[in-house]
Amino acid sequence: MMKKILVVGQTPPPYGGQAIMIKYMLDSQYTDIKMYNVRMCFSREFDVRGKFSVYKILHVFAIIYRIWIMKFRHKINVMYYPPSSSPKIAVLRDVVILGCTRFLFKKIVFHFHAAGISEELPKYNIFLRTISYNILKKPHLAITSSEFNPNDGVYLQARKNKIIPLGIPDNNMIEARKAVGSKGKLNVLFIGLLNSTKGEGYVLDAIYFLQKKGMNIDFYLAGKFESEEYKKVFFDKVEQYNLIENVHYKGIVKGKDKHDLFLSSDVFCFPSFFSSESFGIVLLEAMMYQMPLIASRWRGIQSVVKNGENGYLVDVQNSEQIAIALEFLYTNRNLLQAMSQKSRQMFCKEYVLSKYITRMEKALNNI
Repeated sequence: MMKKILVVGQTPPPYGGQAIMIKYMLDSQYTDIKMYNVRMCFSREFDVRGKFSVYKILHVFAIIYRIWIMKFRHKINVMYYPPSSSPKIAVLRDVVILGCTRFLFKKIVFHFHAAGISEELPKYNIFLRTISYNILKKPHLAITSSEFNPNDGVYLQARKNKIIPLGIPDNNMIEARKAVGSKGKLNVLFIGLLNSTKGEGYVLDAIYFLQKKGMNIDFYLAGKFESEEYKKVFFDKVEQYNLIENVHYKGIVKGKDKHDLFLSSDVFCFPSFFSSESFGIVLLEAMMYQMPLIASRWRGIQSVVKNGENGYLVDVQNSEQIAIALEFLYTNRNLLQAMSQKSRQMFCKEYVLSKYITRMEKALNNI
């Protein structure tokens, strides 16, 4: 008998990690599971996340209505839900939706794509904390992507806790990969939301330091700036460092443009300490494209980067350590090549989409 699961969550746009992973899950084929979807669509752009609007209030009630309809129309007994950890308005939105719907289902699955609710909820006043905790507590299954993430499931007294690393489709044509680090120049890449806690500013500081030592390094960035104010601050620093010729902002990239950007870069830097960062699927994309990684010792990122094997881990907010790692790869091209190959091997072994879907299906069938 097929297990019916109602998946409540956002799919692209915008193209954040959680939305992409939910779409992968919905689009996959299963042996014993049939999935239904109630799509969340609170923010079409990253810069309106966490901001109040009348539309968002109405959308909450629309989602509650659709959950009720789907539950009884299709006789679904399991609901899958990815709780937010921040900002507070998103957590309270989840509390309202779940408070009006979770009692309809025999089993509840929480997937903590956004990690850290166990750290954020205790900061609320006692009234909000008590109500929120009582509505969120005791899911039947809590899923996280890494042992380095906060113990959100344990905090909420989940009946079962499961670690399932993320996975993505292998879309890379290996034969198209250029010779890594074959020229004197080193091309460094960052892709993601651009804000002060994603760490791209610390990469900029590191490159400035290395340029002063005579190293030829270009920095490529792609993604959307969270605000115009931060964008101005960032490029003011680029100008201050006299790196206008070395910093290349590509905006939001998709498809062939994104593919080409990965293929033309040598090292992927991701020193994020973003509050709800749990894994960073862009790291898996970089591994797919056979790139060594320089990333922060922050939550699930530490599962992906094996220090000294497929890249280097650095402390958060530490441009000096980023510079040391970049300099080491700049001056040791054989090591850069070896780490590139190791990244690809690790991706194929652990992080392809088929492996992720197999693990998810097994976990969902066993609740």
